[in-house]
Amino acid sequence: MTQPTEWDDDAYPDRVGFKNFTWTLPAIAAWETVWHSLWAVGVKWEWQNTDRYARRCGNDFNLFSVHNDAVRLDMAIPLPQLDTIHHMANWLLGASVDDHMASHSINLIRKFIKDYVD
Repeated sequence: MTQPTEWDDDAYPDRVGFKNFTWTLPAIAAWETVWHSLWAVGVKWEWQNTDRYARRCGNDFNLFSVHNDAVRLDMAIPLPQLDTIHHMANWLLGASVDDHMASHSINLIRKFIKDYVD
């Protein structure tokens, strides 16, 4: 068995770091605004077992997933994977939704990605 070693970041100055996206409370609060905007332009969420959701509870959010129980999703917002968020943005750019809400939604998604993903 290999023993864990401590990495000296200075020993590899040319390495590029990556990490998984984490849904923090500020990111969820920002996504809630984006999701409401997307809902207003006709986006719907097609739920699947093990998807993650958040439901506002005062200033916090209850995080959960469901299994064969779509009824529990009332007033919940989906927490999609980043590739799905990018697909939503691309769909909006090519969609024939011609109103100010579509432009507003695109701007909200771009701001979300800039603030919480990049």
